[in-house]
Amino acid sequence: MSYDLALDGHILNIVNSQEIHEQQDLQEKLLERGYDIPQATLSRRLRKLNIVKVSGLYKAIDLNLPSLPLVLNMQVSEFGIIVMHTHPGSANSLASYFDHQYVSFSLDQQNTSGILGTVAGDDTVILVIKSKRDMKPVLALIHGDFPYLK
Repeated sequence: MSYDLALDGHILNIVNSQEIHEQQDLQEKLLERGYDIPQATLSRRLRKLNIVKVSGLYKAIDLNLPSLPLVLNMQVSEFGIIVMHTHPGSANSLASYFDHQYVSFSLDQQNTSGILGTVAGDDTVILVIKSKRDMKPVLALIHGDFPYLK
């Protein structure tokens, strides 16, 4: 599920920030970010996201769809903190994604992700990691959602 959400976020980010004339162009951009998507799968994702070709360019016709902000940079502290940089105004969306995806707010549910919580500024998100031993699994989660950070 998080793979689809991350993929959809990347597709929307690319289509909204770059001129995409052909699906092959989009496939190449996704491959640069770590997603090797067959053309048939990409076509289905585009339909699901209401992305259509308008005047020779692919455009999202419903901009109220959820998308993941682009992570520009990630730094890892040896003290259990990960700092992620994004575009100005995007940090809250990024932090919200991590909170909803990996941090449990329910008393019934145990948080097994290793992420205790997030703090968001304007363009910076801090992830607080439970312990040093949780760092490697947390980085695996992040790289699963943002493979272009590898």
